[in-house]
Amino acid sequence: MAQDDPAGVTAPAGVAAPAPEGATAQGARRRDPGTVTALARRLAPGALVLILCCVLAVLCKLSAWTSPLSRVSGIPGQVDPLNAMWYLGWTPFAVSHGLSPFTTRFLGYPTGVNMMWNTWMPVVALVVWPVTALGGVVLADNVISTVALALSAWFAYLAIRRYSPNRVIAALGGLLYGFSPYMAAQDVSHVQMVAAAVMLPVGLILLDEALVRQRLRPVHLGILIGLAGIFEFFVLEEYFATGAMAAALLVAILAASRPGEIRARWRYAATAGAIGAGLVAVVVAYPVWVQFAGPDRVRGTFHDPAVYVTDLENLVVPTSTQLVAPGWAASITGSFTGNLGEWNGFVGAGLLALAVMTVALRWRDLAVRVAGVFALVMTILSLGPYLHVGGQQESIHLPFLIVAEIPLLQDVLANRLMVFVYLALAVILAAALDRLWRTRLRLVWTPAVAVLALVPLIPAPIPAIPVSTPAYFTSSAVSEIPVGTVVLAVPCPGPYDVDGILWQMAAGMRFKLVGGYFLGSTAGGQQYLQQEATLLAGTSPPGLPDATHRALFFSELAASGVGAIVMGPVPQRARAVTVLSGMVGFAPHVTDGVAVWLLAAATGDG
Repeated sequence: MAQDDPAGVTAPAGVAAPAPEGATAQGARRRDPGTVTALARRLAPGALVLILCCVLAVLCKLSAWTSPLSRVSGIPGQVDPLNAMWYLGWTPFAVSHGLSPFTTRFLGYPTGVNMMWNTWMPVVALVVWPVTALGGVVLADNVISTVALALSAWFAYLAIRRYSPNRVIAALGGLLYGFSPYMAAQDVSHVQMVAAAVMLPVGLILLDEALVRQRLRPVHLGILIGLAGIFEFFVLEEYFATGAMAAALLVAILAASRPGEIRARWRYAATAGAIGAGLVAVVVAYPVWVQFAGPDRVRGTFHDPAVYVTDLENLVVPTSTQLVAPGWAASITGSFTGNLGEWNGFVGAGLLALAVMTVALRWRDLAVRVAGVFALVMTILSLGPYLHVGGQQESIHLPFLIVAEIPLLQDVLANRLMVFVYLALAVILAAALDRLWRTRLRLVWTPAVAVLALVPLIPAPIPAIPVSTPAYFTSSAVSEIPVGTVVLAVPCPGPYDVDGILWQMAAGMRFKLVGGYFLGSTAGGQQYLQQEATLLAGTSPPGLPDATHRALFFSELAASGVGAIVMGPVPQRARAVTVLSGMVGFAPHVTDGVAVWLLAAATGDG
């Protein structure tokens, strides 16, 4: 039997009910069984759910796990997954070499990069450092994304158990969140988004404890809130900001739903919140200072807020990241703005109808009402500043226009707010299935409705792409490049080609690079340098530049402190080597298919 709390939120059997108004945290605390056997019996269901989540996560990513050292989730042409691996390698390297991890000149030399403006997830990189050290960044990326899928589902299960007495139903809700279309789409390109999503159900648990149950001491809860906030900040700052926005929205909805209880509960919640916020402020103060006052800080807006949005049709039309995606659906979704990794708004007609009916019929249930209103608001915000229908932007202004003008939120991608919607829908789904389970035909209606709502959302196997670097960069031959040398890589690293940064990682960060793929201002005085490197790596045979352009090339080489030019596999390799050798005046060393020209700055020659 479920126990009802004063606010109308149910607590499942075996889980302590919220404290009544006026009760102390000590008096409301449930005493655990005193035997190891009883404790094991209590923890066993949760452990089984975690194992199930891990198995499903591995199955979803089987294409990567067949070769976990050389394949990573992604689709051909996507460079974001490869760029994320550089971040995984950078933080351990910086820490182990006594460098500040918050800025770097190993990319974008000589200007460098302010890492605080990039999705570098330093805390995750530190957690998986042993994996990176033993198996490399490709294995670390696969471990992170797989574990993140499993933990997202498991933590969502734990959160939903606070409102659902049925463990199986709570597990279905957890799977809905952890393996949602949002996760399937983002996992194709952005391991950072999947990793950051782990903490959102944890935030829901802490918020429920602070606002409704209030069983822990405020100081202890405040510390937990602070630690969770710090962890999320150093996983993905965007989710830290949107998580705070979502928490504020939940507080407002809950307060509006039960205004009579504000007076009795606000002091506890305010105390815990203030302690958590204070702890976060102390820890993130310096990184935030680096971000906004440090070197290489970024100004302006990164992305057009009207591009990465949830298309209205995406709510009911699946993309190729779902197992069930008919051809007609692909013809529709292909016209959406953005890209496949950001088309993450599919809810499905079945789940959408079930959610609307459940909220309407169970409006008196506080958890259902709050989840329903929250899901509606966040869905509207995810539509972006203007309504998009079938890839066409309509002239209908939406509330996200206001969010896009708020400092620190102006670079939030609207479509990513759907991750909060799936968590709310998981709560609503559990409530609907719980009610059906109490009917006489529960063995018929409960599985039938679950299948109708969840089967369209089953993710397709997540594709993987190969990751390889020439053997030169992992062999002793690379030692011919002195440590700390500035290298011009051909092709030059940029938003559409990140081979150079893979070489740099494989070589243990032995050299610094001109160019790179990052958010921030690029170094000046390298326009012709990078242009020539791009031409040499092109599909057309490169021509020998005239004397004027050759002089510009050498002038920019000297100004950038380049000590070596490294050419990997390129389409017109023989011609490119001939042209570059003619420009610099000597032939390269060639090892394992990599041509290296050591310049005066590297060799120390006059």
